Amino acid sequence: MAKFSLSNLTFFFLFVSLASFPFHSARNINQHIQTVSVDQLRPPRECTAGKGLQGKTTLKLVDRHGPCAPFHQKTGSADDGKRDSEELLRQDQQRVDWIHSRTASLPLSPKKNIEDLLLPEATTQVPAQTGSSLGSGNFIVDVGLGTPKQAFNLVFDTGSDLSWVQCDPCLISCYQQQGPRFSPSASSTYRNVPCSAAECAEAKLESGLNGCSTSGCIYGITYGDNSLSVGFLSQDTLTITPNDVVPGFTFGCGHRNQGLFGMTGGMFGLGRSKLSVPSQTANKFGGVFAYCLPTASVPGSLAFGPDSSYSSAQFTPLLTGSQPFYYLTITGISVGGQLLPVSSSIFTTSGTIIDSGTVITRLPPTAYSALRSAFRTFMAKYPLSQPSLILDTCYDLSNYTTVQYPLIEFHFQGGTNVLLDFYNIFFVPSSSQACLAFAPTSSDSSLSIFGNRQQRKILVVHDVPNARIGFKQGACS
Repeated sequence: MAKFSLSNLTFFFLFVSLASFPFHSARNINQHIQTVSVDQLRPPRECTAGKGLQGKTTLKLVDRHGPCAPFHQKTGSADDGKRDSEELLRQDQQRVDWIHSRTASLPLSPKKNIEDLLLPEATTQVPAQTGSSLGSGNFIVDVGLGTPKQAFNLVFDTGSDLSWVQCDPCLISCYQQQGPRFSPSASSTYRNVPCSAAECAEAKLESGLNGCSTSGCIYGITYGDNSLSVGFLSQDTLTITPNDVVPGFTFGCGHRNQGLFGMTGGMFGLGRSKLSVPSQTANKFGGVFAYCLPTASVPGSLAFGPDSSYSSAQFTPLLTGSQPFYYLTITGISVGGQLLPVSSSIFTTSGTIIDSGTVITRLPPTAYSALRSAFRTFMAKYPLSQPSLILDTCYDLSNYTTVQYPLIEFHFQGGTNVLLDFYNIFFVPSSSQACLAFAPTSSDSSLSIFGNRQQRKILVVHDVPNARIGFKQGACS
């Protein structure tokens, strides 16, 4: 029998250690360059199981545009897929415009009494905050409302506060959704919030719009393209899981709704105001939630409450902002292991939020220009193709089976580093085209947004009581 020497043993343990490295296998060969099959860049057509987060209060998240969505329709051709991608990018820009309008503290447009919007003779012309639509809503979570529980698919959104659902009776207009609307009369625990309640005043602070009727407080959430939800501010039992039930949860019961909300039943708001889900459930879950965002074909998870596994995440300070968004600080960006020559003041001047609803990360033009230049230098051997709407660095990969690209790393305040792989770096509008999944803002003073494309495959922890955001790589499917 062959002898097993000490050098053999050392090699064996080195091999095992490298083979089990949890993230970015290409780093075993070169720390800053990775090679990926072009087929891996293309959107999959089938839904596969993911490992998900562990914990007693965990919900499944799915991508509304992917094959795991309950109302997903397979595209019939490559052209259909390209049109879907372009529409997603258009809606993403509307989302960004909406966020910028909220953070700019611009005055509201002149408006009539919001209670008039629930009258049968009301027209389709509605009061609007400056800005565009909320956007498409990218991720879906299933929850229940009422007693007995009525189940709904809702848009999961860290940039929204008040949760709302479409309610019966529908007045004037409601958009098409999967399944029935919420029926207040079918719930034994439903009640309208009175105009004198603190929640009514809080709803006005959030949306800038509310009114009063003999039936109670009327809320209104409206957007620049006439998307809206108007109805009664209400309270009922929220069922997150069978073992996690929240009585007296405040939400909007929308009797008039229109806009780009897909087939979902409404909104599940995870922002920072007093009416958001984390705030209303703080006594139960401590104001902590975490998620693994889904990829196109693998479901993700949304978990409420602290967990010991979060202690190994890298945390960056959560800043206080005047709006309900989650603010953090970017200190720099590296491409291929090289720090971009961009002053950190560029990022602090604009400010940055992390947002689940924005797809493409938006950067100050100075920072984006440096990122694009460095990325194009690394990718010089691949032919550039026509831009895809907001994405101006796209490559024709029709004649390639693999592509080699530089890793991109974001540096946040507190020494937190987030390394991005091919799924975070590329957006694929068509089967033969791959684009750099970043875009510039309108100016260096415009708010930056760390979007969901860059968050996927990374556990993101929102620890509001301790004012910090955590990132844990290798913890998601």
